[in-house]
Amino acid sequence: MALDDRRLRSHQRFHVSAWRGDRHVAVLSPAPDHPSPGAGAIGTELARLHAAGIRRVLTGALHEAELGPFLANGFQEHERLHLLRHDLVRIPEGAGDVRLRRAWRRDLAPVLEIDARAFDEFWALDRRGLDDAIRATPVARFRVTGALGQPIGGYAVTGRAADRGYLQRLAVDPEHHREGIGRALVADALGWLRRRGARVAMVNTQERNGGALALYRACGFVEEPTGLLVLARDLTHAPDPGGPP
Repeated sequence: MALDDRRLRSHQRFHVSAWRGDRHVAVLSPAPDHPSPGAGAIGTELARLHAAGIRRVLTGALHEAELGPFLANGFQEHERLHLLRHDLVRIPEGAGDVRLRRAWRRDLAPVLEIDARAFDEFWALDRRGLDDAIRATPVARFRVTGALGQPIGGYAVTGRAADRGYLQRLAVDPEHHREGIGRALVADALGWLRRRGARVAMVNTQERNGGALALYRACGFVEEPTGLLVLARDLTHAPDPGGPP
């Protein structure tokens, strides 16, 4: 059973996708704007994924209140993330010499190359992951640096759902650090969100990514009291549908 087919049977309680195109590894996240799933629903979903040939399951970034039912089904901590918030009152100024433009289809290959250089293997996006980031919210903005035909130094994907904004993805080519690219992309994203009616913007980043954390703080983001967790669960053996394995 393909993961795309599985999604049709989830009754909108979960978002399920392949991790980096690996048909044996799935990413399982609670569906947005739906009640958080209970332990029983997660157990049933794990059984279905195992029957579909999935051997490892990762979660999306989960809030503290969402962890319990996953932990009850044998998930364990994989990585912690900082969660930061911007009130969109004071928008930072971007570097005046950094030119931004709309991303086009021809930009996808260099964008993914930058993403692979900017993040470690686990967090780097493939084409489907980038598409998911762009489509995660009803309205999105996809910007890259440089004029058409010139090398791209960085990119950002920003999304808005109702009055909340999300800096879904930001990556700068390591060869172009300290050139104001990251700040220009953040300023563009926040300005766009405020113009489109958002009241707050959220972003998360790995705890060990000190450079990104410093950038977001410098642009006015403030850390939330509790961060996010990514969990993982081995599905080599069939889970017990009646409770934790």
